[in-house]
Amino acid sequence: MTKKIKSFDKIDFKIINELYKDVRISASKIARTIGVNERTVRRRIDKLIESKAIRIATIIEPSMFGYNSIADINLKVEDSVFDKFVESCKKNPNVCYIAFGWGKANLAIETRFLDNEEMYNFINHTLPETEGVEVINFFIIPKIIYNIDQWLPVESDFKD
Repeated sequence: MTKKIKSFDKIDFKIINELYKDVRISASKIARTIGVNERTVRRRIDKLIESKAIRIATIIEPSMFGYNSIADINLKVEDSVFDKFVESCKKNPNVCYIAFGWGKANLAIETRFLDNEEMYNFINHTLPETEGVEVINFFIIPKIIYNIDQWLPVESDFKD
């Protein structure tokens, strides 16, 4: 069984839920809604951020900027070029997610493009022509149904 890194309680759960509904909500409104002191809410939010349990961030909707061609790509990247390739992916505006993988692929990337031709060229030319990089497989994503910015822990993850 995986050990939880940090221990959070039901007050943290209530604060997280209020922030999830509206990240711009004031600490005073959260305090009134959940029935605790405003200073407690501010301190708890700071603790949640500092512990990296939550991030307060702007989530961009790529489709609003025309990035509707999505592909998840699994790659085998040789150790000798791995770090350099990851850095190039971080700088590529079409790459929005990078993760280690196990199995045949050791790197997974999510990409978004303005059109299918750009996506096709990246998958079939740019990547295969990159030394030390092999495309293991890819999935064209017509629609994302549920994303990480919609995920929440369950109440049982929080102690009484």
